[in-house]
Amino acid sequence: MHLTERRAVAAVLLVLTASVLLLAAWQVTSALRLYLDTAFVLLAPGWAVVVHLRLATRALEWITAIAIGISGTLLIAQVMVSTHWWHPTAVFVVVAVVTFFALLWQLITPRAAGAAR
Repeated sequence: MHLTERRAVAAVLLVLTASVLLLAAWQVTSALRLYLDTAFVLLAPGWAVVVHLRLATRALEWITAIAIGISGTLLIAQVMVSTHWWHPTAVFVVVAVVTFFALLWQLITPRAAGAAR
């Protein structure tokens, strides 16, 4: 995927991340939040990781981002259950904040010509 396309995706996911953080802070409960949270969990954390990998195709990048999002969420949930520390909203906010800064870093970090992704 071309660098400008990657930055565009990062920008869209940054807006999505900011939106879910605001909805969580305001404790909004609606179908819209459900859809936005689901899209966030599936795409944003995985994209923040995938952008640093050298994958051959766009399809592979997207499916890897989704797999990372799902597996990361399941791993975090399993740790919370195993440790008897069930605070999904707090963990969601932490993941969203970390993802926000990772996506922001992708947008503000200049890339040298010829640099890998």
